[in-house]
Amino acid sequence: MNNVFRRSIPVLMATVFGTGVIAVSGTAMAQNQADPPARVGRLAYAQGTVSFHDAQDTNWTAAAVNDALTTGDSVWTEPNARSEISVAGTRVRLDQSTQLDMLRIDDSATRLQLDQGRLDIKTFTMDTSQPYEIVTPRGVVKLEAQGDYYVESGSTQDPTRLGVRTGAAQITGANGQVLAVRAGEVGEITGDAATPQLRTIQSAPPPMPQAWAQRDQQVSYADPQYLSADVVGYEDMQAYGGWSNDPDYGQVWSPNSVPDGWQPYSTGSWAYSQPYGWTWVDEQPWGFAPYHYGRWANRNNRWYWVPPERREHATYAPALVAFVGGAALGAAIGNTNGHVGWFPLGPREPYVPPYTRDRAYYDRINTNARVDRAVMDDRWNHAEKNEAIQSNQQNEHMANRRFTTVVPAQAFVSSQRVERSAIKVSADKLASAPISAVSAPPATAQANEPRANTRFNGVQELARPPQAQRQEQGHAAPGPKFAEHAAPPAAGAKPNTPPLEPRNGAAPPAIQGEHPQAQQPNRPGEANRPGEPNRPAEANRPGEPNRPEANRAEPPKPGQPAAPQANRPGEPNRPEANRAEPPKPGQPATPQANRPAEPNRPAEANRAEPPKAAEPARPATPPQAQHVEPQHEAPRAAETHATPPVVHPQSEPPHPPAQHPAAEIARPAAPPQPQHVQAPPPPVQHAAPPQQAQAPAPHPQAPPPQAPHPQAAPAPAPHPAAPAPHQEEKK
Repeated sequence: MNNVFRRSIPVLMATVFGTGVIAVSGTAMAQNQADPPARVGRLAYAQGTVSFHDAQDTNWTAAAVNDALTTGDSVWTEPNARSEISVAGTRVRLDQSTQLDMLRIDDSATRLQLDQGRLDIKTFTMDTSQPYEIVTPRGVVKLEAQGDYYVESGSTQDPTRLGVRTGAAQITGANGQVLAVRAGEVGEITGDAATPQLRTIQSAPPPMPQAWAQRDQQVSYADPQYLSADVVGYEDMQAYGGWSNDPDYGQVWSPNSVPDGWQPYSTGSWAYSQPYGWTWVDEQPWGFAPYHYGRWANRNNRWYWVPPERREHATYAPALVAFVGGAALGAAIGNTNGHVGWFPLGPREPYVPPYTRDRAYYDRINTNARVDRAVMDDRWNHAEKNEAIQSNQQNEHMANRRFTTVVPAQAFVSSQRVERSAIKVSADKLASAPISAVSAPPATAQANEPRANTRFNGVQELARPPQAQRQEQGHAAPGPKFAEHAAPPAAGAKPNTPPLEPRNGAAPPAIQGEHPQAQQPNRPGEANRPGEPNRPAEANRPGEPNRPEANRAEPPKPGQPAAPQANRPGEPNRPEANRAEPPKPGQPATPQANRPAEPNRPAEANRAEPPKAAEPARPATPPQAQHVEPQHEAPRAAETHATPPVVHPQSEPPHPPAQHPAAEIARPAAPPQPQHVQAPPPPVQHAAPPQQAQAPAPHPQAPPPQAPHPQAAPAPAPHPAAPAPHQEEKK
């Protein structure tokens, strides 16, 4: 893709922007590249670890609130972190484990790439006439109206989704298929990029995560009253300051609370951002718009921000300051180790950008600040000739010169916090230091410092230090492997998409009303989720007998009866789920048939118990009775817990195997499993002879008696060959 507007390490020979021909180091260079865009993005909020990298870096660095984001930059939020980006009239909120690349941010389009994770997007002044796209691994999302959206990148295990809470959008698969998604719907793409499958889920998308509710209370989504809507960061100013009318400048804004002695461009640090150069990054939550648009005025020791003209499109600037520095500053303060100073430009003072020599761009960025034409011409001529503004030139437009901040050059280029590294310099010494005609930090007298040329002839500025030096200074941060940026496709071509990655973090929540085909197969050790049809059986675990499914009841704990499980949807009837309810006090117990693959139980399970003479026999509960409560289960004898065979719903439950009386007497009871051996119960409660089984229990509130413990002898008499009448009814 086009790497023109990416952050990069400056070199001694400048990359040229604008038009015309200039000489750099004795070599003529054509200037045939466009001006930097007037629009940028902004990192508006960060919670937890948030990382950043540009196109030229090979390592992630720590991101900071109010970082400017341009084409080629990337943002990553670590697990348990969140971040928010303001770009082109939208709030783009990054969930944890989310990577977002700025493929294109300029005056005509916005194109972001979601490599992994999830975005929640809320628009407020998005220009719907300009494309706004989010590239995902399976397709490209296009926002078509003001609204509230969310986008999940998907993974090799999860689908790609576009949810529309309000508004309208569409998603285009890699094969060119288009799916329109309206308000209250979720669009979904499954499959791979070669064979995507698009469908719509007719269900309301999940709401914006509650964690963003507090941010919504701070952000103003209304159209600004006193400035243009394309001033990035204006939406955070309402909560931290107020507007008032100034007799000279009209409507001005001032912060509600600042430290004593505060002045603009004093609470933050400097960062190098290509193509703009040295950029101010303020630490205040409102500190973006007042530092990249408009001017600052001081009245009665109070600062006011004068916004740009509302009728003009706002043009971004990296820092609207005038620089004081070079060897002359060292001589003025009596220190030759190298220092840099700056002060905020006042109302109607010109700004000379160091990154372009295009006179039309220079006029445009100063016209909306109400700068007089004669003053603009004078400053441009100084910059063309590389002439500093000397102290004997009584320039009435340097109103804030006495508020110059000075730091060591090393602290400046290493992006140290200004409030920790600033030094005090008397006003009389600063008055004799020259002011740079170009808004760039002039190179100092140190021979070993990195330097770079501005776009103006012969003007050298302090350069960004090499990446290895920045890593030593502690700017490294965690992040994923760098993603391949997809270039915008040509007209009529299929959209480029990043590769699908495995799931990073928890699976996305299911959407209500989702089609069953979107469900995933069982993962090892996972049971069916509520309301979900049976999924394919999981593989046997080591040392475990074969089982046809993952829905087997857990074995009972020692001393407790086994709890039956009701049949789940789509699961064949299980005999244990269809047992009859235990008898009420005073009624005979309903016999239980042996379950498949279970040995005969002694006495209790195989006894044919006729009903009382005065009461008809109770038939067994039919197989379709699937709602037996676990607490009503009749106690059973000790079980082997062998896995029953698969029983199809259409087939009858297998009959108990026929037993010869003699063989039954000769065969001892089945040996119990060690893990299910229960402690021998008191003889009074569990030593009842077989002939007392039909009598009511001594205590009505107690459950029916447990099966004999393993040492109990088998029944002395075999069953009769002919089945009992109620056993015939059970068949």
